[in-house]
Amino acid sequence: MPSAEAPSYRGTATREPAPRRTVVIRGQVAPPPRVDRPGPARRRPPRRPSERIAGSRPDRAALWAVMMGVFLILTAVVTST
Repeated sequence: MPSAEAPSYRGTATREPAPRRTVVIRGQVAPPPRVDRPGPARRRPPRRPSERIAGSRPDRAALWAVMMGVFLILTAVVTST
């Protein structure tokens, strides 16, 4: 039958925990490094054809969906009479 005492582990009772390391945030100590680029400033690369389709513009896709809905409603009204 196990005893009611807590199990003892070797070396844990005599060793103290390490002190907690603290980090002090002091802001930017050194200025950022200068990057000298020869020639004109670099421009963004042109958009790829896959980025120019409607998938990249959800507002335009929603506009087309609303316009198609209005068209279908008008077609249903005109053909029902």
